[in-house]
Amino acid sequence: MKETRVKKHHNPVHRDLGKSKLFFPEELLSNNFKPTLSMKRTNAGSSGSSRLSSRSNSSNGRSQSNNGRSSNGSRSASSSSRKTQATSSGSASEDLEKVLKNTMKDIYYAEKQLVKALNKMSKAANNEELKEGFEQHREETEGHVEKLGQAFELLGMRAAGKNCPAMDGLIEEGAEAIEEYEKGPARDAALIVAAQKVEHYEIAAYGSMHAFAEVLGHDDCAQIFQEILDEESTTDEKLTMVAETVNQEAMDASETEDEEEMEEA
Repeated sequence: MKETRVKKHHNPVHRDLGKSKLFFPEELLSNNFKPTLSMKRTNAGSSGSSRLSSRSNSSNGRSQSNNGRSSNGSRSASSSSRKTQATSSGSASEDLEKVLKNTMKDIYYAEKQLVKALNKMSKAANNEELKEGFEQHREETEGHVEKLGQAFELLGMRAAGKNCPAMDGLIEEGAEAIEEYEKGPARDAALIVAAQKVEHYEIAAYGSMHAFAEVLGHDDCAQIFQEILDEESTTDEKLTMVAETVNQEAMDASETEDEEEMEEA
């Protein structure tokens, strides 16, 4: 059996160290050892790290400053948005106030014209209950004109109306009914139609004015408009009740005329 020899691999460094004597400079062995160049480089590296850290802090400071400016910008934008909303709200309130005042002028004109028209309608009616209803509402309408004057005063306005084509047209319909039909149930029915159209116009106007006044904080005006609205609604209901009687009278009169014509034939 052959003996296996293991070759030993010598480290060249170890070989060199084994052959030569180690030399250490006296400075290294001295207690007064001073930093070498390599150590200075280490310190320089440490100083560089400090400068990097300082730069990082400076960068963070600028970032925080930018964040501060961004925050200030957000606050500025929010403030600007609130100012815009306030301006928009103020403008809307002023516009609604204008709508209220214009509607008051319309209805003031309408009520004054209606006082004259109701007097004519009362004289033209045949049914006694209808005649009394027109007369009673004429007196109420005169009171409406006075109450509207109070509302104008509460708003610091002079009581004045402006032409209202809608009311002029409704009153004209009543005048046409008087001319087109002879005095009797048919004319009464036509007069009721014209009168209820007027009432519905006024109910819409006073209902809207009441709502506007409440929203705008004109509580005293809102109360006045509600009082007038209640009277207009009551008048409309009375006209409906009278219409039932008048319509029946118109039917009875028509049947009587038909019978008379048949007898004459």
